[in-house]
Amino acid sequence: MLVTIGSFDGFHKGHEKLFEICRENSIKNNWGVITFSPHPAEFLGKLKNSMFTLKERGFLAEILEIPNFLVFEFNEDFKNLSPEDFIEILIKKFGVDGVVFGSDFHFGRERLGSADYLEKIYKNKIKIFRINLFDKKIYSSSEAREKILSGGVEDVKKILGYPFFMISDVIHGNARGRTMNFPTANINLKNRIIPASGVYSTAVLIDNNFHCGALSIGNNPTFHDVNETRAEVFITDFHGDIYGSEILIFFLKKIREIKTFENKEALIYQINSDIETCGEIFKNSLKELETKKFLERAEKIYNEKNFNPEIINIKSCL
Repeated sequence: MLVTIGSFDGFHKGHEKLFEICRENSIKNNWGVITFSPHPAEFLGKLKNSMFTLKERGFLAEILEIPNFLVFEFNEDFKNLSPEDFIEILIKKFGVDGVVFGSDFHFGRERLGSADYLEKIYKNKIKIFRINLFDKKIYSSSEAREKILSGGVEDVKKILGYPFFMISDVIHGNARGRTMNFPTANINLKNRIIPASGVYSTAVLIDNNFHCGALSIGNNPTFHDVNETRAEVFITDFHGDIYGSEILIFFLKKIREIKTFENKEALIYQINSDIETCGEIFKNSLKELETKKFLERAEKIYNEKNFNPEIINIKSCL
């Protein structure tokens, strides 16, 4: 099996170049991606939250048609594993006979493993593909995270190649939206990256169909009774109780900042305007061929519900 190895905090356009090399050089499409959970930088305390949860990464792997998606638990045992031991495990336990390397990837204890290392020690055992096909300044997971945190969901699409999204649970809110005839679904934001406060046009998958969603992230400053950041989405053309359900939300565009309104009537007027704006963005997004194809593929995969990867403990491989 030909593999590429990395932290892969989501997959961006640069990563897809690695996958192309794997596809083109594999035998009978026997290739895969090897990654880690949690993200090594999270484990080491250098990163608060990954761009995507493990489940979301498994979802992306299915959408991108990655035939083998192997996730190793990143813990103290894995952190202290030598590059030699890791490669031997990949060869003996998983049949790895080739590795596609990005130009600066390192692995193993103290990051001693590299393409140079593999070529020196394993050149007679496995094939080494060393590539540098993308601009790290443009295609960067760190840059993508910064775009999301600043609310630049349109800009992050240029890096990722698809809209930023969440798979999350619907939780209880204060039900204020219902009193204004705008019932909303409150989204669980625990332990995940959160886009900047604001109102976003979104595409929400419910009942096998994408609906337009007007999603607000913030602390409801008009009513002065919410301290934490919350996310709630009004879903057009949908009526039903989805509390406790899991939904898929694609972020299309930020349309405005959160602001304080003089009264409830002014807020209702703004919500109506937001819904209209979000509807236009939603319709236009579905006219974009690349976005439409991605959403169609996402809908098919999501409905199959078969994308939650298992985590491999390195001890079970020794």
